[in-house]
Amino acid sequence: MERHSKTPGRPIVRVAVKDESELVVRGIQAMLAPYADQVTVLPSRPDQPTPLSDLTLYEPSRHRGAAEGSVPRRFPTRMVAYSWDCTPQMVSTEMALGAAGYVSKWLPSRRLVRDLLLLADGRTIIDAWEGPHEPEAESRHEFRLTQRETDVLSLIAAGRSNQDIALQEHISINSVKSYIRSAYAKIEVTSRSQAVLWAIRHGLLLSTDADRDATRVAAHR
Repeated sequence: MERHSKTPGRPIVRVAVKDESELVVRGIQAMLAPYADQVTVLPSRPDQPTPLSDLTLYEPSRHRGAAEGSVPRRFPTRMVAYSWDCTPQMVSTEMALGAAGYVSKWLPSRRLVRDLLLLADGRTIIDAWEGPHEPEAESRHEFRLTQRETDVLSLIAAGRSNQDIALQEHISINSVKSYIRSAYAKIEVTSRSQAVLWAIRHGLLLSTDADRDATRVAAHR
């Protein structure tokens, strides 16, 4: 079985799976076994308390309709939605309710591990990849977004504040606000939540700086 080298000094990320059958939990454990030096999936049963962990994966559909919303409450861990349903509406709802991230059950193991490590580091990650089909890219050109506007929208969709965006992009807070206003006008939205939905639909929701760099190259072709 292929093994992957651990980042020196990095503790293993402990991941629990909430309210899933033993079959599902064992399947996730087997899927991530080659990465056991980076991520461990804790054993759990539906009839037992969720074990203490760094991250807890949950299926939003299992909690839909609960009085307090979809995200399970009162857990000393970062809650991460893990679902086949990656529609913009579902993603936006879970993130608004307090999920630390939203990852797709379509993800291959390597990409899921990458997202889990970033989430454990405190990043907000939304990876709604749904298989081999890439997001439609022509819409970015259709709306005539500049590269800076595209970057700002992708960071908004990733849950970054205006101050975070200013620090990451090395620009002033007033410049961030200016790019937001111009981008909103071009894509015809008036709120941050609408911008998040637009970004998800048009493939601007990116998990890592490497992904963003790849998109920049594609945008200039």
